[in-house]
Amino acid sequence: MKRFPTLAIAAAFAAAAFFGPASNASAQAAAPAGCADDVPQRATRGPAEYISNSQTVRGLIYKPTGPANGAAVVLLHSSEGLSVDAHSFDPHAIQLAARGYHVLVPNYFEARARQVPWNGRDIRLWEEAGHDAVTYMGTLEGVDPARVGIWGFSLGGFVATDGSAHPDSTARVAIGVGTGQDIFEASRGRRELPMMLIEGYSTFPIISSATMRELAANLRRRGGTVEVQMLAASERTMSGPVWCEVFQHTRRFLDANLLPAAAAAPAS
Repeated sequence: MKRFPTLAIAAAFAAAAFFGPASNASAQAAAPAGCADDVPQRATRGPAEYISNSQTVRGLIYKPTGPANGAAVVLLHSSEGLSVDAHSFDPHAIQLAARGYHVLVPNYFEARARQVPWNGRDIRLWEEAGHDAVTYMGTLEGVDPARVGIWGFSLGGFVATDGSAHPDSTARVAIGVGTGQDIFEASRGRRELPMMLIEGYSTFPIISSATMRELAANLRRRGGTVEVQMLAASERTMSGPVWCEVFQHTRRFLDANLLPAAAAAPAS
């Protein structure tokens, strides 16, 4: 697999982090190591921004250069922030875009600066930033606003799933990776929609399988149809193969819930 030049990746991340002007960069070849099922990388990446609670939230947007499938997904970073997670997300966001999805990776901490410990107001504002990101994606050319999903890792997974259970959310599906109810007390909003939690027996040592099950049960009580997908990988870190497995499950779930059956076949 060809690789997108390191300096070009750094420039794209700098555009998101420091918000200087930048044009879309071709992602015909991508960042770090690839996955066995990667497709030709027909996509662009570039800076994007939207407004949430009067704050400008900036990040990276990925668009297909081949046929768009009309669907989109928002990827929410962990408590480490976009500057840490962007490099891990990048090749998988490109792969989603190469398959026809529009993808947004926002720095949602710009809606509310991260603090430790975080509180209920922090969570609510981050969830609203997620709602606004979904709405923004629905305004883009080539995107059906009824076919936008939201995905998050760790803290972002709680923000995505708990936030999507709220009636204010318009996300069609929600996915949480390595997340559980001990991240914060779940809210009481109720909404029926498909959700998936992706967990590992040893990959996420900070998040126990028990607290993941608690979150799944809570989301089901609030109307969600929740699939729990356990990872086969035994690594205790988010290695390249683990990310590949996470996004294989992610694509399967997004395809099944956001695409017409005829459009869900992998790109060749």
